[in-house]
Amino acid sequence: MRQWSPVPHVRTDEKKWVTVFTSSLAIAFQYMALAATSLGLGSQWVSSVNIPSVSDQIKKMLGIPKEMEIYDMMALGYPGMEPIEKKVRSRDEIIHYDDCGETDFRTNEEIKAFFGQ
Repeated sequence: MRQWSPVPHVRTDEKKWVTVFTSSLAIAFQYMALAATSLGLGSQWVSSVNIPSVSDQIKKMLGIPKEMEIYDMMALGYPGMEPIEKKVRSRDEIIHYDDCGETDFRTNEEIKAFFGQ
C-alpha cells in the first residue's frame, strides 16, 4: 500500500506512514458511522479490539488470519430506541473567523449552564 502514497516522503518514513495510515482509517471509520446513520442504522465503536487477548478472540471468532491487525470494530444494527435530542450551540458561537482567542472559549459556569447544571 505504501507505494501508492501520493506523498513520496511518507512512503519512506515509518512514523509518518503510520500517522497518515492511522488518520486515514480513523476518518474512514467516522464516515462509516455517518453513512450508517443516514441509512437509519445505529452504530457503536468497539474500542478494546487492540488489546492482544481481545484481538486474538475476535480473530478466532471471525476467522481473521493471525498476521492481520484489527484496527477497530463497529457494531451496526437497527436502534432499539430513539436517540435523545442533542444540545447544539448556534453557529455564531462555534465558528471563528481569522483568529480564535481566549474570549472565544466558554467558562466553566457557561458550560454548566448550557447543560442545565
